[in-house]
Amino acid sequence: MWMDTMSLEVIITLISVVIAIVSARYAINVRKYLREIIDVSKRVSNNEHHARMDLGGNGELGEFAKNYNEMIKNLYNTFDELEYKNLQLRSILKSISNGILAIDIEGNILLINDEAKKMINCPKEVMVEGRNISFAIRNELILKQIMMFMGSKENEKTVINLDDGRFFRIKLDPVYLQNNKSIVIGSIVNIEDISERVRAENMRKDFVANVSHELKTPLTSISGFAETLKLNENIDKETRNRFLTIIDGEANRLRRLIEDILTLSFIENDKKEEKEAINLYSVYRRVEDMLMISAKTKNIALACEADESISLQANADYVKQIILNLVDNAIKYTPENGAVNVKIFTEKENAVIKVSDTGMGIPKEDQSRIFERFYRVDKARSREIGGTGLGLAITKHIVMNLGGTISVESELEKGSTFTVKIPIKRD
Repeated sequence: MWMDTMSLEVIITLISVVIAIVSARYAINVRKYLREIIDVSKRVSNNEHHARMDLGGNGELGEFAKNYNEMIKNLYNTFDELEYKNLQLRSILKSISNGILAIDIEGNILLINDEAKKMINCPKEVMVEGRNISFAIRNELILKQIMMFMGSKENEKTVINLDDGRFFRIKLDPVYLQNNKSIVIGSIVNIEDISERVRAENMRKDFVANVSHELKTPLTSISGFAETLKLNENIDKETRNRFLTIIDGEANRLRRLIEDILTLSFIENDKKEEKEAINLYSVYRRVEDMLMISAKTKNIALACEADESISLQANADYVKQIILNLVDNAIKYTPENGAVNVKIFTEKENAVIKVSDTGMGIPKEDQSRIFERFYRVDKARSREIGGTGLGLAITKHIVMNLGGTISVESELEKGSTFTVKIPIKRD
């Protein structure tokens, strides 16, 4: 009996020792795994993408290490994918010519591109993501329009005219929670600069109105005098000839106007320019031959100082039209016994054409507008000498087409000087 009790105690003691040894070894392994987890976690937090638990073994701890490493791998794969998509998104936003902002329901900026920053007068280097639009948007009119539509469930758009003359179209599209049309979580703001489009549309409207008016005047005159001649057979020969002269003059004016309109349209729409070597002095001599009679009729001295070697690679008709329009205008607006002087020379990499006259001059307040279509300083005088109001507009468009510039200096009663500069070499 006593021996049995002793044997039982020995067995229990042995079992306890074995359990203690196993538990100690297990605890050591667990502590080892914990230290490894802590070390790997720190490396992961420091963006070491390749940090992994380097422990072998089977059982639950081995399975845990394997799963932990797989979790880290998947996590960084997800991070890389998100970073790549974010880079793609920012690249797309940067390439968009419109200003784009993504805001939440409270007006906090989630995303913004550089073009939007420029439009809202926010410095490019300022980080505004996470800030409210009231902090980022410096233009009160833009801010007011965005706040007015913010949170709307409908697509909203408006056009605003800024103090500096620019026109912006602002469009807000709602962003819904997981396509749930009842919950709006933010908005995509699209700001588009439509200033050039508005100006072009206004110019088109003005052009149509001006053309209609300019065509109506000679047509009314022609129609009226023709009707008078038709209804009055007993008109004396002198009166009849005077009426016919007026009809002929108005018809010629109408023809010149239509030709100028077609020329202007051709220049604006022609993209394929035929280039050839053009000697500027030779072009001037052809223009001089065409206008010499007009100059002599008014006893105007027409002279030219030119470097006869200057040539351009350009469209011959374009260059001829420039010199013809400027010299013809100078003769028309110079009183009798005056002078018109043409100079052709080079300045840096440009060919320069200067046309000076001793005419009536142009008031300073009109000098910035004389290249506009149908703009006349003296309408009555212009019509009297046969001007269509398109000559300088045509000249400006041709010069711009050739990559050059045109300017004017003028003083009342002393004359005007028009200066054209055209690059000698162009791509």
